[in-house]
Amino acid sequence: MLIEQLVMGKPAAKELLYDRYAGAIYTMVLQLVPIRERADDVMVRVFTWSFQHIGTFQTSGYKTLFAWLMRKARELAIKEALPETALTGSELMKQEEGMLQRFYLILPADQQQVFRLSYFKGLSITTIARLLALPEQQINNILGDSMKSFRQFLKDTWN
Repeated sequence: MLIEQLVMGKPAAKELLYDRYAGAIYTMVLQLVPIRERADDVMVRVFTWSFQHIGTFQTSGYKTLFAWLMRKARELAIKEALPETALTGSELMKQEEGMLQRFYLILPADQQQVFRLSYFKGLSITTIARLLALPEQQINNILGDSMKSFRQFLKDTWN
């Protein structure tokens, strides 16, 4: 019902979506973008994008709005965290010395696999859990550990 109301552009539905998910998403964004003003900008972009693209949710392959929003938030936060001159996405993977590639290679094997499936392949937590025959909570924990390591890697690399 919420999705239908969002598709219709109802302001109350937008407020509900924001109220329900903003706290958790902001916490993750702050892990990647520790400067509050920049993190706030990411949040504005996440929710603006979600309101404009809500019609694509049902065909996105994500089962929950939260997972769909988190994927976009991670994407925008990583883009914000990388310097403007840095390459992003698949360009980083193509370059042997790419920052994301270098980070990926220093992760423990279990984190590498989950990180690769999530960030490079764009799979949802549910899908990764099914593929690896692990509980979703364990996948969440592995991704959380990866994000802490990534935040530290960014600090060490660009400070």
